[in-house]
Amino acid sequence: MTPPRTSVLDDISFCHLVVGVTDMDRALTFYRDVLGMDIVFETLISGEPFDAVLHASRKQEGRVVGGLLGGLMVELLSLGASPTETKPARRAITGIHNVSLSVTDLDDTYRRITAAGHRADQEPFEIGGVRMFFVKDPDGTPVEFIELPDGARSTYEMYRGVTLRMGPE
Repeated sequence: MTPPRTSVLDDISFCHLVVGVTDMDRALTFYRDVLGMDIVFETLISGEPFDAVLHASRKQEGRVVGGLLGGLMVELLSLGASPTETKPARRAITGIHNVSLSVTDLDDTYRRITAAGHRADQEPFEIGGVRMFFVKDPDGTPVEFIELPDGARSTYEMYRGVTLRMGPE
């Protein structure tokens, strides 16, 4: 029998998926109107934490619309102005942007991740009561560690008050 593997973190729950889009209205027509995404929040974003994650040399501004889709929180992320008809889409901000993992103690997670030799893109920061920080995986994909308010473990639970169980109990 193989002994159980140990890891740096032992309290992770999948949180949400971020999809970069070039035109938010067009994306909403698809995700909301075609797929039935139930919109639960919309916010404008800007500032240094996002610049660090995106390796931007200038202040990024954008819009995030989050919704529940098939029991999963999906956040649509649009940066800058909508592209013009003559300008090709910027592939760097489209598609799946990052993986988000929910933890119960963000400060402890930050300490453990950095102690294990992984450099965070920034120290934990807060937006609307939700605390987070990002670390790159070996291929450069951002992994977001997030602590939700009031002990919620998923954004589904945060917005609907229902515990969402994924995988074996």
